Amino acid sequence: MQPSVPQKGSFADPPKKSILAHVSRYVALDIETTGLNPAQEQILELAAVRMKDGEEVGRFSQLIRPTKEISSFITQLTGIDNAMVMDAPRIEAVLPTFLAFLGNDLLLGHNTAFDLRFIRYHSMVVLHRRVANPYMDTLRISRLLFPQLPNHKLSTLIQYFGIGDTVEHRALSDAIQTMKCYEYMKQYAQQQGFSLEQANR
Repeated sequence: MQPSVPQKGSFADPPKKSILAHVSRYVALDIETTGLNPAQEQILELAAVRMKDGEEVGRFSQLIRPTKEISSFITQLTGIDNAMVMDAPRIEAVLPTFLAFLGNDLLLGHNTAFDLRFIRYHSMVVLHRRVANPYMDTLRISRLLFPQLPNHKLSTLIQYFGIGDTVEHRALSDAIQTMKCYEYMKQYAQQQGFSLEQANR
């Protein structure tokens, strides 16, 4: 029996807009997938880092074994191949623990809507559970604070902020880099006397 498939415009869609906020408690997350469409593709890796008052207080990282072959393109992009996930658990076993880790906390990502579409879609298909956490997006914050940049890719931000040289396209490392970008931009906004909350209105 096939699971029910969410319809467009329902719980499959992420919240309409990320918030702009200066917060001390949040969960930075990232995922890797077999493709771009959550209705046709699967989650390969889930990772998250819980932050409180500028300190990491917990992390989650897990590879997931999909029911389809990982393409050579995805392997080249992420380094994740079929052999790596051969003994990994299925999404059904991983999602409950991952969602428990997220709790009701504010979520942080880079182009967060992409991650949330997969998380919300598969959470509903697999667990019949709606995920409605509010979220922030470092992509949106960067566009607001640094409009002069040529683009706002994560790779561009980590180099501009002096955080790193390359993006690994692995969920945990990307989540950590996203968190560092947010902390940098939060401090920058403070130094400039810029209120993210005010810009949110």
